[in-house]
Amino acid sequence: MMKNPAQVLQKNLKKVVKRKYDYIKYGFSWCGDETASRPQCIICGDHLSNESMVPSKLKRHLYSSHPSCANKDKQYFKRCLEQNKKQKKFMKSAVTVSEKALEASYHVAKLIARQKKTHTVGETLIKPACMEIVRLMLGPNEVKEVNKVLLSTDTVKRRIHDMSSDILETLIKKLLAAEKFALQIDETTDIKNKAQMIAIVRFVDEDFIKEHYLFCKEVPERTTGEEIFRVTDDFFKISIPSQQIKQDKLLYSPVQQEK
Repeated sequence: MMKNPAQVLQKNLKKVVKRKYDYIKYGFSWCGDETASRPQCIICGDHLSNESMVPSKLKRHLYSSHPSCANKDKQYFKRCLEQNKKQKKFMKSAVTVSEKALEASYHVAKLIARQKKTHTVGETLIKPACMEIVRLMLGPNEVKEVNKVLLSTDTVKRRIHDMSSDILETLIKKLLAAEKFALQIDETTDIKNKAQMIAIVRFVDEDFIKEHYLFCKEVPERTTGEEIFRVTDDFFKISIPSQQIKQDKLLYSPVQQEK
């Protein structure tokens, strides 16, 4: 009677003895999975191969790379290991707080841009108000975390510029991926009697027709057809320097100006 191959394999796996190495007296701990652990030096953090997990090779690394620690006892390496764990935990916590502070800075800059407020409002009003609310509601210790959020005038300006550039880059990629897109241009005059040209694009994205604001540029010369084309052409040359937009993808539908 033949045995089931699965049962034979399971029986052989039960016979395998998982060895647990404890070579901390040589200045080594382990890393990776318990079933395939690798030696890691406590002093320098180097990872050795699994074949090096023998006392002679571990001693060789300790005496050659860290001779000043060669005569240290086991307790010394245990203290070093605990200190390394604390440092990793602290660094992980610091990185997490920095990422949250950066994300919060972008969110506040987005709110400032949406409300069309001056960039100074972040540092002069929003941040002090948040710190005061947190101090009263949560306590003085949490105020230190709020203070890590950067909201200076230059920072808010830089955040808004980064978000604007990212939105434009994403829009340009969608326009290039679309089979065709329509460009609609209108010209108006602002309160300073300067000509402003607004461009809107309409394209198909995931089976939906979408319309997006593309740019608003000042027309320095007269608002002739040639000047409007030059401003539009310069925008695409700057936004897409290394790629060409085919002429058959451009459906120009100008808005008739009121006489």
